[in-house]
Amino acid sequence: MRKAKILATLGPASRDAEVLRSMIESGLNAIRINMSHGERRSHAAAIASARKAADELGKPLSVLIDLAGPKIRTRDLKNSAPVQLVEGSQFTITTREISGDANIVSTNYDGLAGVVQKGTKILIDDGAIDLLVESVEGTEINTRVVTGGILAERKGINLPHTSLPIPSLTSKDREDLEWAIEQNVDYIALSFVRTAEDCKEVKDLIKKLNRRQLGRPLLVAKIEKAEAIENLKDIIAQTDGLMVARGDLGVETSVELVPVYQKRIIELAVAHDKFVITATQMLQSMVENPFPTRAEASDVANAVWDGTDAVMLSAETASGKHPVEAVQTMAKIIDSAETIRPEQLKKPVKFSQKATGRTSQALCKAAAYAALEMRTDKVAVFTESGLMARRLSSVRSGLQTFALTTSCDACNQLSLIWGVQPFVHEAVSSENDMLKIGEKTLIDAHVVDAGETIVMMAGRLSGLGLSSSVIVWTIGQDIAAR
Repeated sequence: MRKAKILATLGPASRDAEVLRSMIESGLNAIRINMSHGERRSHAAAIASARKAADELGKPLSVLIDLAGPKIRTRDLKNSAPVQLVEGSQFTITTREISGDANIVSTNYDGLAGVVQKGTKILIDDGAIDLLVESVEGTEINTRVVTGGILAERKGINLPHTSLPIPSLTSKDREDLEWAIEQNVDYIALSFVRTAEDCKEVKDLIKKLNRRQLGRPLLVAKIEKAEAIENLKDIIAQTDGLMVARGDLGVETSVELVPVYQKRIIELAVAHDKFVITATQMLQSMVENPFPTRAEASDVANAVWDGTDAVMLSAETASGKHPVEAVQTMAKIIDSAETIRPEQLKKPVKFSQKATGRTSQALCKAAAYAALEMRTDKVAVFTESGLMARRLSSVRSGLQTFALTTSCDACNQLSLIWGVQPFVHEAVSSENDMLKIGEKTLIDAHVVDAGETIVMMAGRLSGLGLSSSVIVWTIGQDIAAR
């Protein structure tokens, strides 16, 4: 069973029902909807189409909504024609609404003139264009072009190491969040995170809007700002999971530090029982080509070895020419990476973090050790909301983990979590029924055989005696005689 999961961004290249079906058959575990582009109506149709395809294939599928955040951009150009910015020339950014040209462009951020000063670096289009502020005069920011290039409309503006007094959650984001909750999505990704307070505000809002009886949509803090790196531990405490947003992170900090930050973010997330997604340009060449570069294959493998829960495809599946092949390629690389693993990942149970004092963590480690002692590589965990399965995943035991839940929502949500293969089972009223139904569910799924020894465990389950338990179980044994 492949343990690291695949998250793919939907877009014009992948909204077709047959393409979606092929992507899911190829190993896709979750879809991402980028709210920076498109309309809610088309996004809702894409979500419905993806869920229908997953249901027809009998596979769980997570849905992640990526909020746009307060993205600072350039505005329109005359006749929508791209312009050439020449190195050494002067170029002005204005907060006035104008149609831009090779000398001046407008920005959607009215407060830009108030946060920059002489010597401030401004990057446009993911750092492709580099500007240096020479003076600020009212609404005009006069700059010198350090690195030139082609400027098209509505390109992103980054101000590395400049603190911006704007909230992470815009009015559009609030509306999109409410819509996402109505769509019953599994994950909400928050852009422009700088402090733990940014996460707390949105997490509280998710709880307030939540419609699920068990569990709720989980918050993903996108780590893309230098301030987020500085406040990483506090942010981890206030979120459910992290995304290593390497594109903006490389622009906001420096490209050479991205691999360092990636390893640090993944290590801290796993150590604190939080899931983590590694994103941006993982198979970028497959936007045009049917095969990745060797460097891209190594990049994906290294993210897997770092311990990421999921790797993400962006333009490769949203607008690329080969969306299905990108998923297939990602799955093959993960399979190979998980076959030949570095020595440091062969530790049977992760004990690097400090003792938490949590019963759930003790149960997870006990289950992992029980499985190793009984020479089985399979653990089944009964969970209502999915929390215990996520905790067991964070132990990174390397065991096959089967999550058994009565909640379709929890089942779909868990499809993004490392090493977890989730199944829905019918409701039960007693411990014995639970063991019988759990065993039958695993047999019907062809993941266990009669006479095979596995470990079964459970966290807090309402009204059932199996709660907070670890049991060594032989498939087919007499339940009454145990």
